[in-house]
Amino acid sequence: MDQLPLYVWSGAALVLGLMVGSFLNVLVARLPFEKSIIWPGSRCFSCYRPVRIFDNLPIIGYLVLRGRCRFCGATFSSRYLWVEVGTGLAFLALFLAEVVFNWFNFPGFGFDPLRATMPAWPAVALFCYHATLLSLLIAAAVVDAEHRVIPPLIPFTGLVVGVAGAALIGWPWPHPAGAAAAVGGPKAMPWMLVLDAGPVPIGAQPWPAVGPPPAWAAAGSWKLGLLNSLVGALAGSLVVRVVKRLFETGFGREALGLGDADLLMMAGAFLGWQPVVLSLFVGAFAALLVFKLPTLLLAAVRGTGVDRELPFGPGLAVGVVVTWFGWPWLAPRVQPVLFDLQSMLLIVGVIGVGMLASGLLLRRKAEPAPPEPQPVGK
Repeated sequence: MDQLPLYVWSGAALVLGLMVGSFLNVLVARLPFEKSIIWPGSRCFSCYRPVRIFDNLPIIGYLVLRGRCRFCGATFSSRYLWVEVGTGLAFLALFLAEVVFNWFNFPGFGFDPLRATMPAWPAVALFCYHATLLSLLIAAAVVDAEHRVIPPLIPFTGLVVGVAGAALIGWPWPHPAGAAAAVGGPKAMPWMLVLDAGPVPIGAQPWPAVGPPPAWAAAGSWKLGLLNSLVGALAGSLVVRVVKRLFETGFGREALGLGDADLLMMAGAFLGWQPVVLSLFVGAFAALLVFKLPTLLLAAVRGTGVDRELPFGPGLAVGVVVTWFGWPWLAPRVQPVLFDLQSMLLIVGVIGVGMLASGLLLRRKAEPAPPEPQPVGK
């Protein structure tokens, strides 16, 4: 009984995730075909009969009907079930990480049911804000995996929510604004010197772009929160577009979609520019290891051909989440680089040359060998 409030709030987060997952299924089913997500209500795509209210309950409706329409018997994709289950578990994990166990070690966060019957409201508000990002990442990943497209409504809705919410959580919130003044000692101390300046406090947003915030956007102000969000959105979009341009210049044809740029733009509005820049490369690794490698192994076992197309959206979504929750460990290690202009330019140059060279190498492998010359008859 002592833990009852914890169970109640965790169960509420799980149920909320199941309900959101049911709505995400609507987005996945309709947005790729440019259909309204409001009208008409849920219905079978075979007989077009409306789905009853109780049949539309997350998980329960699918299991009761055994994945079939009540009227015509047409089968529903198992994706409906897995999106609901996955979103519910993702919401529960996010609630436990941010609200209960205080993964980011924010002051005032953490939920002890022996001392309180409900979590602190700032923790719940931040959970709802980040749950929106998580939901849109799931929707974009599933749509891209099925249809090789990311509908603009998903990232641009996230962009609006991310920018609006960021104005309320300017760095270093939820740390007090005075935590920024304690970093670095003298004003001349560059933030890249971790041993002298110390690790910069991690807030709901990461630290500002180049060091101590300017006077017109003081620490903890809505101006700094808005600035960080806009810079993050711009960086998320530009980093994909630049990588796309360099790789396609070498490869000779289109390789990345602009929907991937929109996806990182949305993530940057929520998380800031530092995590999303790193998440691009984490996402590329995840796309190859988690999504492409199993396909290659399955094709080798079955002796079938391999689909050369790789939906990058699911990998990017995984990269954003991994970088987001790995930030407490990553931040002190990338601080010396992100606050040193020369190191940043060097790394950008190496990555740019590497992407161009990778495109050229893959282009040579993809091009057919020239035909052998035929002997000329007399």
